[in-house]
Order: sequence, then structure tokens, then C-alpha cells
Amino acid sequence: MRYEQDEPFDMTEILRTQFALDDSQYFSTVEVLPGDPDRDQHLVPVSIHAAANRRNRYSFGAGYGTDTSVRGTLQWEDRRINSSGHRFQVELKGSKPTKSLESHYIIPIGDPALEKLAFETTYSQQQLADLDTKDSKFEPSITQVAGRWQWVYFVTAENITTSSEIQTRTDSLLIPGISVASIPQGYLGEALFSRALFAQLRGSTHVFGSDSDFLQLDLQSERVFDLSRKLHLLLRGEVGASLVAQFSELPGNVRFFAGGDRSVRGFAYNELSPSPW
Repeated sequence: MRYEQDEPFDMTEILRTQFALDDSQYFSTVEVLPGDPDRDQHLVPVSIHAAANRRNRYSFGAGYGTDTSVRGTLQWEDRRINSSGHRFQVELKGSKPTKSLESHYIIPIGDPALEKLAFETTYSQQQLADLDTKDSKFEPSITQVAGRWQWVYFVTAENITTSSEIQTRTDSLLIPGISVASIPQGYLGEALFSRALFAQLRGSTHVFGSDSDFLQLDLQSERVFDLSRKLHLLLRGEVGASLVAQFSELPGNVRFFAGGDRSVRGFAYNELSPSPW
């Protein structure tokens, strides 16, 4: 590792290297140690000692929420399918309003903790206000990081069945899109409790063979203000807009819904939405 002349050696890059290797999920323990600096060559030798993580990880969870009632999750992940570090994950989730089975095939690109090529396959059933939806989805995506921003480019192929008391319709959609999210300082891939800004633009058109034409923008923001050492203020907001000729042509799980303990309190989970009928 090289450092500038006449400047003290900075351990920051050593620590970032250790955290990045740890967050890649390939190692159970990682130790990155600097040697004695070579002040003539302005180089510092670095030794890295790591122990491989267990290849398979199994997890399960259960809980209760006012929005979901009883809920549960089962997950299996193969962290090292091959020597290139490909990963595969299957997750089964169930609650009263939502049931889903998801699989993810992940190929690391660039920084393995932050950037990836992913293929997601999902089957889900959801209860959204007075609608019931069944959705089969395949979505390839590329995640890249540039500075303090995370960019995701994706194409979603979906088959959606939307049922109400009045009618049932099935739509086949091809939805390209792009999303961008701000990344906090020092972020290395761990789960985030909040994000300052998230924006997503996606759309579908008959030109791609889709059954519905729409363009949709979703903006989300969340920020914590520290009023004192023990007192904090959390502000969260979301704004969404859909451009569509007839709202009834918009499939159920593509629409915006509100209501619930993280949205409009006093209303049931996803109870609020414009009626298309």
C-alpha cells in the first residue's frame, strides 16, 4: 500500500479493506495488519489472514405485527457456488396479507460487498385494499456504486393477475427501470436502517409487448435528527406518481397504496388507494 511523502501513515484504508472483505460474506474472520513502512519507497506491506465462511447458511424467523398479523420467514443461502464467488438464495415468506417465494442468483462485479449482477425470480400473492393479486416475476439487474450513490438498472418481466369483486384481469408486462439511492459515509454493504434519498423510475409500453402502458416515479426519503443524546426525531416521507391513460389498466401490485403503522396510522395496511372502478 502506497502513502504520500511527508504525511503520517493513515490506517483508514487498512480498516476499509478489512470491513469490505468481512462484508463480502465469504469469510468468517478477517485480519488485515500493516507491516513496518518503507519510508524510502513510501510503501507499507500489508498481510491479510482470513478464514472461509460456512458455505451454506440457514435462517428462520417468526413474529407478529399490527400490519401483517403472524408472519414467518425461511431462508437458505449458498454463499460460494463456484470459485468466482457466485451466490444463490431462496426465501419463503408468509403473513396474512402477503405470501412469497423468492430466489436470487448473485454474481459479484467490482466490489463484491457493493456491486453485483443479480437474477431474481419471485412468485407472490398479496392482499391490497379490495384487490387480490398473484404475480410471477423474473428480474435481472445490475447494481453499481459511484461515489455516494448506488445505481440499479433492471428489467422486470411479470405476469400479474388482479382480482376484485367486479372483475379479474391478467397482464403480461416488460418493465425497464432505474433506481438511485444515497449511501451514508462509510457504508460497506451492511443492512441500512434508513436512507436519505431513494428515487425509482420505471415504465411499460405496448412497444415491448406489454399489456399496459404506464410511466411511474417513486421518491422516498428518511432522516434522523439527533435532538439530544437520548432524544431523536425520525422523519419519513414518500411521493409517487403514475402516468397512465386509464387507471383501471394499471395492474394491482404496480399501484401505490398507503395505510399501516409505517404509513397513515389509523388505517389498515395498504387500505388506501384510488378506486379504478
